[in-house]
Amino acid sequence: MNINEPDQRRKILILYFSGTGATKKVAQIMHMQLSQRYTVSISSIEDDAGLDINDYDALIVGTPVYHAAPPRIVTSYFEHIRPLVKALPALIYNTRGLCALNTNRILAKQLYKKKIVTIMDTAYRSPASDGSLIAPRIKRFFEFEPGLNRKVTKDCKAFVKLLQSGSLRVYIPRFQIGSLINAPNKLAGQLIRLKIHLHRGRCTKCGKCTANCPMGALSKDFSGWPVVAKNECINCYRCIHRCPCLALSLSKRKPTDRVLRY
Repeated sequence: MNINEPDQRRKILILYFSGTGATKKVAQIMHMQLSQRYTVSISSIEDDAGLDINDYDALIVGTPVYHAAPPRIVTSYFEHIRPLVKALPALIYNTRGLCALNTNRILAKQLYKKKIVTIMDTAYRSPASDGSLIAPRIKRFFEFEPGLNRKVTKDCKAFVKLLQSGSLRVYIPRFQIGSLINAPNKLAGQLIRLKIHLHRGRCTKCGKCTANCPMGALSKDFSGWPVVAKNECINCYRCIHRCPCLALSLSKRKPTDRVLRY
């Protein structure tokens, strides 16, 4: 079968988690490219009610990188699903602000336990949800890598070619030596959660931050002000980037004046 020929019988699921929108954007580009030839579904891990991965012929998993690893919401999702009825080929991709290191390797090993066989992995440099807040003057923390659409299209074609070959060769991304150097930074990032501060002069108590938190880590106090449960927070900073009044920030003294918008 030619790679450009339609095959609506093949069902592909794109399943992703996106903190502030970068991973979702890549998922949407993949959906646009693949749905021209295949039956493609796209779903966020947050909105997968009734989803059965067994119904698909191939899987694409998208994750952001938080401190050189997949976020807890992603690993927890796959930890709690049952092993599939039959082995399913998969593509893993991550969106990274800086270094992805062993992110795809960690996820591929977890997926294999569920009979999801990674046959390809890739990564895309994207806006950094934390870096854009910590160092807002650094332009690259707000930008995708050049030629993103072209690279995603190329990766989709490579994945389809592997699917058409029928190969289910077990592929676990290689261990990245750089992760040894980055280990102290990774540990610090996982243990030290930067506090999210509320600037009451800007807050309108609209409730968007509490409604949008993927972990349910925000709630309202008796006066209607948002409160963050630090132990539940995964540091995606969606609450900060999506606040319409810029009332949340990582600085106690100064509200943020620049956030990620898609």
